[in-house]
Amino acid sequence: MRSLRNSDGYNIVEILIVISVMITVIVIGSSYITDKFALRRSVDGVTNNISSMLQVGKLRSVRDGVEYRVVLARCDNIDDSDPDCPQCDSYDQYQAGDNDVSLILERGDSNVGSTVWCMQSAHSKKFQSDLNLVASANLGQGGEPLNFAFVPTGMRRDFGTDANYETLTIIPANDSKIESCGVLSVSPTGGITVTEGKWSGSICIPILDSSPVTPGPS
Repeated sequence: MRSLRNSDGYNIVEILIVISVMITVIVIGSSYITDKFALRRSVDGVTNNISSMLQVGKLRSVRDGVEYRVVLARCDNIDDSDPDCPQCDSYDQYQAGDNDVSLILERGDSNVGSTVWCMQSAHSKKFQSDLNLVASANLGQGGEPLNFAFVPTGMRRDFGTDANYETLTIIPANDSKIESCGVLSVSPTGGITVTEGKWSGSICIPILDSSPVTPGPS
């Protein structure tokens, strides 16, 4: 009986094997790209979510003529004895390894130097546990929780003559597979800048730029 195989070609089994290998390679490649995109989207989502809350605080401060601040913490104990001004008695601040980032928008009782802060809204954003938040040393001084505070003319300054930008950097942990990073920067006049980039191990390099962005003053 003559063989159906052509000595110069391939039989059906060999063709099916080649197709199977190609499909496997495509699936593995697609999975890798999807995972990388999901991690990138997670970092960008948190960066933009915090930025949106900062914008709200800044605009409300200008509109109402009083201080507003965005606190990076969850409120564990709310004093609502005054229904018009619920206050947080105990903040649970973000810690490295947390699976979410909580934000509280608060309204001050003055246009500068507020001593009473009324909660306006609060929410949490899912966060990769192998990401970390690195803040400027000036944020959260004097026993206050980590926060960005806005006055009608810009950002609240409790730091003497310090005229530096205050920053919040989202970076991957040392053992993370994530390569993405994000930097939120607020100027003394209240200008908010968002940078999405790639983490080099010490700096966040903007995606569309070659100049590095440092995490801010330490």
